[in-house]
Amino acid sequence: MEISLHNIALAATTDDLTIALAEILHKPPFQTSPLLNFEIHLSDESHPIGQQGTLTLPTEDAGVTFLRAHGGAGIVVKGRPVLISRSTQAIHESRIERLNNVPWRDPIQLRAEQERLLRRSHWSFQLLRYSFGRFLRDGSFSSQVSPPGTARVICDSEPRQIRFTFEPRQNTYNDLFGEIFGRLTQVVTASYAPHNIATLVGNRNEDTTTVFVRADEPPVYTLVNNTSDDTSRVVGLGRNDHMPPGCHSLMLAFNNQSDADRFTYACHNRLHLRYSTQHHIRIRDHTLNTTSVEKLHETLSQIPYKLGFEIEKTVTDSLLSAMDILSLKEATLSLQAEHGDDAPEIFRSFASELAGRSANRTKRRKPRTQQQSSQETLPSLLRRVTQEFIKEHQKTRPLLAPPPQSGVYLSYHLIVTPTRYILEGPVPDQSNSVLRRYGHPECFLRVCFQDENGSKLHREADCSIIDLLGVRYRSILLNGCRVAGRQFQFLGYSMSGLKEHSVWFVTPFKDEDGKLLNAQSIRDNLGNFSKLHNQPARLAARWSQAFSGTDPSITLLPEEVDFRCLDRYSPSGGLMTDGCSSISVELAREIWRSMQKGKKRSAKLRHVPSAFQFRLGGAKGMVVQDPTIQGKLVRLRPSQIKFDAPENLTFDVQSTSAEPIPVFLNRPLISLMEFLGVETQRIFELQDDDIHKAQSVRSSCTDASKVIQQHGLGASFHLPSLFTNLSSILQLEIGDTEDDPSLWTSKLIESSLQCVETYILRELKYRAHIAVPGSYTLLGVSDEWGCLREGEVYATVFNERTGFVQSITGKVAITRSPQIHPGDLQVVRAVQRPELGHLKNVVVFSCKGERALASCLGGGDLDGDIFNLILDPRLLPTKQFEPGEYPAVAIRSIPNACGISDVADFVIDYIQADLIGPIAISHLRFSDLKTPNCTECIQLANFASQALDFPKSGTPVNFKSLPWLRRTQARPDFLAKEGANITSGQYYNSPKLLGQLFRRVPMKRGIPTKWNGNSSPSDGATVEAALSYVDLHHLGLPGLTDPSEELMEEMTYLLNAYCEQLLIVGQAHTISKNKNIHVSEAELVSGTIMANWSDHQRRRNAVSAMNLQTQELVRRVREELQGEDPGTPVTETYEEEDQQTLETETYEEDPGTPETETYEDEDEVPGTPETETVEEEEVPGTPETETDEEEDYEESEQRVMAETFKRCWAAWCVAEDNLKEDPSMFGAQSFGLIALGMMLDIVKTSRLIM
Repeated sequence: MEISLHNIALAATTDDLTIALAEILHKPPFQTSPLLNFEIHLSDESHPIGQQGTLTLPTEDAGVTFLRAHGGAGIVVKGRPVLISRSTQAIHESRIERLNNVPWRDPIQLRAEQERLLRRSHWSFQLLRYSFGRFLRDGSFSSQVSPPGTARVICDSEPRQIRFTFEPRQNTYNDLFGEIFGRLTQVVTASYAPHNIATLVGNRNEDTTTVFVRADEPPVYTLVNNTSDDTSRVVGLGRNDHMPPGCHSLMLAFNNQSDADRFTYACHNRLHLRYSTQHHIRIRDHTLNTTSVEKLHETLSQIPYKLGFEIEKTVTDSLLSAMDILSLKEATLSLQAEHGDDAPEIFRSFASELAGRSANRTKRRKPRTQQQSSQETLPSLLRRVTQEFIKEHQKTRPLLAPPPQSGVYLSYHLIVTPTRYILEGPVPDQSNSVLRRYGHPECFLRVCFQDENGSKLHREADCSIIDLLGVRYRSILLNGCRVAGRQFQFLGYSMSGLKEHSVWFVTPFKDEDGKLLNAQSIRDNLGNFSKLHNQPARLAARWSQAFSGTDPSITLLPEEVDFRCLDRYSPSGGLMTDGCSSISVELAREIWRSMQKGKKRSAKLRHVPSAFQFRLGGAKGMVVQDPTIQGKLVRLRPSQIKFDAPENLTFDVQSTSAEPIPVFLNRPLISLMEFLGVETQRIFELQDDDIHKAQSVRSSCTDASKVIQQHGLGASFHLPSLFTNLSSILQLEIGDTEDDPSLWTSKLIESSLQCVETYILRELKYRAHIAVPGSYTLLGVSDEWGCLREGEVYATVFNERTGFVQSITGKVAITRSPQIHPGDLQVVRAVQRPELGHLKNVVVFSCKGERALASCLGGGDLDGDIFNLILDPRLLPTKQFEPGEYPAVAIRSIPNACGISDVADFVIDYIQADLIGPIAISHLRFSDLKTPNCTECIQLANFASQALDFPKSGTPVNFKSLPWLRRTQARPDFLAKEGANITSGQYYNSPKLLGQLFRRVPMKRGIPTKWNGNSSPSDGATVEAALSYVDLHHLGLPGLTDPSEELMEEMTYLLNAYCEQLLIVGQAHTISKNKNIHVSEAELVSGTIMANWSDHQRRRNAVSAMNLQTQELVRRVREELQGEDPGTPVTETYEEEDQQTLETETYEEDPGTPETETYEDEDEVPGTPETETVEEEEVPGTPETETDEEEDYEESEQRVMAETFKRCWAAWCVAEDNLKEDPSMFGAQSFGLIALGMMLDIVKTSRLIM
């Protein structure tokens, strides 16, 4: 008999219930000889009022007796009464039979026995059967890979993992697996980290010796040679045996119940894995069928790419199988025929329903549970989703998808790991000249090679990746890949993309003239590369210029480009103008005007930047304004021209000098500073100041605004201006005291500030990311006027937003990342010269002397490098070292003309031999044990220079030539990974400055928790009360009246569209590629990611991409909220003037994780995207006309502001209404913040006008 248990304490376990019930069931009136056997099972489903479970008794009489005695009052477990009732579910005969045949075992004795058996570091169990597969929508297990052989499973506590070891059956040649494994004498291991396992699942009724490892992520497969002990990474259960999509989970059939129990007990108690049981898990045989995969691609090729991409994404996300898609063929073809451009969005909603992660719906449409969706047939579910979409789109409403802003496009991504393909997008991304030249962005694919945990794949001392690179990645580069039925071919890469193992692919398409273009024809059109025909790395480096992320400006006329400008050399032949030339003021102004088209009026800057980092055909580098050049002219030097491309005269801008960038210290620089005699007490003071600022973000809105802006956070949601306006307009502060009406207790704001604080403290602790006030990071340019002497620099800093001007003079320290040689930090004299007075926010280097100063700083040049000017006299070195020598590395050549296969081989070589990270880490370790000028550090500095040139030279560093510490040597504590146990023997307390700084930073976990309250988390009433005190009528703005039903309906749809898009962004930037996991709303708003990533640079890149996408999404929402009026720009009209641009933090020099971020390549953008906030020069006109135009503009602007305020108020009301109904609604709070920020900006602007 089965009895339902309700209201179980959340802290109660199965053992707690079993022990409590044994006290009742093992005494009269129940049988006592033998003791009555029974089972307890707790439900996996969470219930806010308590757990639920089932008690199974072997006889009907025992159940009736138990209900008669305890059915009314229940039994008390963990201080809470457990309610009891007869179950209405069907009786499981197999379970009843087992209870009658198997004797009772005391759980306390059983636990003691298991502990006795498990007193060792790992536990190995022989398996009877095994299979890799995945769980289906109905809860059954799809068995897909189960090759013949011998297998064991091991629960290992050090390292903490589950390992499945497989030795293939020998001399088996009659089947597919025999062909793969028959001749091997190796053992394959699949290793699962505990955080990648969702739960262990057991069968409750029959076949209880079977346990399933239900994994969210695939295991890491390695192959060990039994004779040589050599270990290498592989793609699956063999060198060439790729695993099917979603085949992450594992079915384990043990030889006996004892082994199954001990395994689950060890995993639960040693690895802290969840264990649950289900009534019956059906196992379906779905051995991989290559025919169905071919049919899938054939079907997708008949469907437009955008829809096909969404369809294939459900396969790569393991939501559907190839056979499922084939069964939907007619339905998807009808979907495309009937709904056209809306079909991809409909199918995306269909996929969300399948995953049980439906985004927020309108009040009329309640989301269904995953169980409800799984009970529907696939065609029925697709029809329902389609009907709901049609219903929501009956009226003309905002689509939240206007064309992206200039320089941004919607990109499609493919991530290739050792075992799987992951499709992402379309998402906003930075465009490049190739995309703008050819259009058809859907025909270009960004392909990124990653390890399973999202980090870059890299070589390890005890595990080779050569086989994996050859089998998995090289074949894709050479043979291409199929996505949505289209064949994509390797096209090229940018230099920064190569560093992240990211490349471009393209599928053939026709241009405007009907000409078919493919990868080869696009490369041929880039320019003339005949001089590089036998240098694969250098050839690809030149291609990369076209793939660098840039903003478009204008196309020049041939007569506007002067190729006759010569480089300047020192008497000894040193190049002094490497990468830099000049541009006329008139042409610079025209370029800047072009970049500012469509930008807002209220926050424009009137000064054209002094310098541009550019791409122009085959040329690249910097140009600096020269007032002596007449007309429209740009001069190019030989050092800037990398190849001939006379037909491409588009001037693309990578960065500008519109604003100065702050200076932040980092670990390598601090190590050098300590060695060179810098006053360490000053660095402690700066760190203390940063710690105080981080901890003060929740003390006042003013502090929050300043700190957030300094670190470039929250820019997408305009947090700096929002906090300023909350304080100045609404007189509100952030707090958690409900009794004080001046405190706003917004859960999202509170969590976002918690993220900000954690982010800053984490950067301080693990990257030594310490701000240096009053110092600046500037683009470097050459002295075109010859007025600077050797050892002199010129710099004048200008912030047009604040009017701040500083002419820098006297002794200053200058450096450039990466700092690895003691001579990379130099002291120079800053001077002012009238010839250079027009230049702002650049550092001008002298062209006199024997060696260019830029080359003395880590081998820098002037083609876009940024330099740190440290003005604080207490941070100047008291001793100096001669700069390091950075001789040119020999360029690798091949005998024959190279083709794309040779470039593909170089990409594989680069992934295998990229040693920048290990070199940087080794340098910090040797510096800590010895000094930065020890023999090993100087050797590493020379190797670092060669490693930095590897992407262009093709000549790698010899791994065996590097100086290494013993593997058993402990690391300094400041190199500990986030969350690591620094008290273990792996680390020691560094006595040097970096160690002291590391230990002084307090750290706490900052991952925001989900709101579980029953009331709205926004505290909107406080804001509305404060807003009611603002004299809106006097400002010409509408009052806070109830919006019209039509406007509320429009805003409701906008809210839901926003929430769905925000969820997509949140899902794309997690460590796990499990689509049920997403970045929190607070992280999205603050522009941070709180999770610990093994690769810090990968997380920084994810944050940058996430912020670009949220910036674009918020921009589109603000456009939809904008009131309409003819002739008024709709882009960001009321944004706060001091708004920080989005990417500031990306370009702060921080080699905190030297593996990647310390080493800039020539294509990195070394400045902020100032182009969003700077204005073109005013066009002269007659005073009368200009005045009339201004009056008309102000009247029009006032009408627009009033209409916009009304729409924003409606949006705020919709957000508040939805939060009252569903307090946990994802996206509603941030949607309200967007509307509130716009309303406050309008109030501020209206006051200025009045």
